[in-house]
Amino acid sequence: MDYSSIVEEVSKSVVTILTKQLTLDEFLMPSIAEGLGSGFSVGNGFVITSYHVIQNSRNIAVVSKDGFSSEADVIAVNPFNDLALLYTNLNLKALKFSEKVKVGEGVLAIGSPLGLDSVTLGIISSVDRTIQSPLGNPLYVLQTDAAVNPGNSGGPLINTKGEVVGVVTAMIPYAQGIGFAIPSKLVLSFLKNVERNNGKYVRPYLGIRVIKLNKAISTYFNLSSDSGVLVVAVDEDSPAYEAGIRRGDIITEVNGKKIESQLDLVASIDETGLEEIEMKILRGKDKISIKVAPVPLG
Repeated sequence: MDYSSIVEEVSKSVVTILTKQLTLDEFLMPSIAEGLGSGFSVGNGFVITSYHVIQNSRNIAVVSKDGFSSEADVIAVNPFNDLALLYTNLNLKALKFSEKVKVGEGVLAIGSPLGLDSVTLGIISSVDRTIQSPLGNPLYVLQTDAAVNPGNSGGPLINTKGEVVGVVTAMIPYAQGIGFAIPSKLVLSFLKNVERNNGKYVRPYLGIRVIKLNKAISTYFNLSSDSGVLVVAVDEDSPAYEAGIRRGDIITEVNGKKIESQLDLVASIDETGLEEIEMKILRGKDKISIKVAPVPLG
């Protein structure tokens, strides 16, 4: 199949991100380090990229494929999901998102190091991978065998319709052909969180840890459901504990949205910010509803 027309159209919205960072050299003396990454337009001058691309940067410049450039202001960052939102003077077409992604689906990783298209083709290898972020928290990612080049970081991972299914975030340098992307579901929840909190990202904290249920786990533990997420730990004095959530509860819905994985739960909580959420829970065979108000973390 020829993907050239899709790549050509999407590339118009993909940008190069150039950064300058103040670092210490081997003699512990201040020095300026330059960085290079990618990003893409979400409309009205706003650009999504990876947090690690712009982390600690003093100057950020954005260059489009056509050579138009703009200084960029950092609007909001979510280090925990390796996402950042920038504002520029560039008026580029917004890329469309898709939250639907399946194992085996064909995808392309697109970057734009100085306007030179960097495109690799692969498939989705996993939609339920969890890796550890540099901050030590779980990072929910898509795994792909599309080769991920350094300049692709922050760029879009698209499906064969040209829709963004993720933001390229990392690669394992010692593992051949493995790349990761932050799922679109988390990117969209990040944008909604920023919108709800007047241009600032606020990380909500509930104080629970969960695992995804399946038939094997449900059968082994004799649970009343094989879908949803199982609460395996609740922090004492946390909003979740005070609201009445307990170990062994099965969360099936948040604010009317079906919960089938940790990713679903994180995205649903994240998009509401600090607003009160309503959870549908199975406790044994009883169906209960619990309202809980997150608190800011960090």
